[in-house]
Amino acid sequence: MAVRSDQKRRTDSAQAKRDAERYDDIKSRTGERSRRVSAAGRDIGPPPAIVDPARRESCRLDFRLFCETYLPESFPLAWSPDHLRAIAKIEAAVLRGELFAFAMPRGSGKTTLCTAACLWAIVFGHRQFIVLVGSDQSIAEQMLDSIKSHLEQNNLLADDFPHTVYPVRALEGINARARGQTSEGVPTKIEWTADQITFAALPGSPSSGAAVRVAGITGRIRGLTHTR
Repeated sequence: MAVRSDQKRRTDSAQAKRDAERYDDIKSRTGERSRRVSAAGRDIGPPPAIVDPARRESCRLDFRLFCETYLPESFPLAWSPDHLRAIAKIEAAVLRGELFAFAMPRGSGKTTLCTAACLWAIVFGHRQFIVLVGSDQSIAEQMLDSIKSHLEQNNLLADDFPHTVYPVRALEGINARARGQTSEGVPTKIEWTADQITFAALPGSPSSGAAVRVAGITGRIRGLTHTR
């Protein structure tokens, strides 16, 4: 009886060991499969091709044409002479780094022009780090929300600037997805917060790693930096 009991204990012990090893193997394979599924879900693949390269190229150095072509709903009225002067000044600032102060009446489109200029500068790679300053932090964040809306909803922008817009659309409005987003296995490093957009780092993208940050005029503006 004692011999049979020892044998049974050894048999039970061996079976328990095999069961534990089988469980560990199943757990490992299940975890690996979950990681593969999760990684595949985070990977957005390569961006699509540009729909109309000629249309896009025509706006590269022409801020007014960019506004009329890609943002017609934001600028439905004819330009006034003062608008054209402001557009020329903004274009000079973006392309050549010129500095100016320009006053316009309330309701005349200053904010809309500024947000449009940010989009134009980013999608063509004219500027890599833009700080947009509002009268206070809340207003500044509303300005960034306007830029976000164009990126998320403007299909013409998505057609002609896929390297910039496609990774944004892939977030599907869920900010937390930015942290784990990859493209063909490589992290895009996109950021999508209340006060900053950092655009996806993709090969061949003019906006790769570029950023738009907003701040209130009374906030901490000096010393702002961004590392691409």
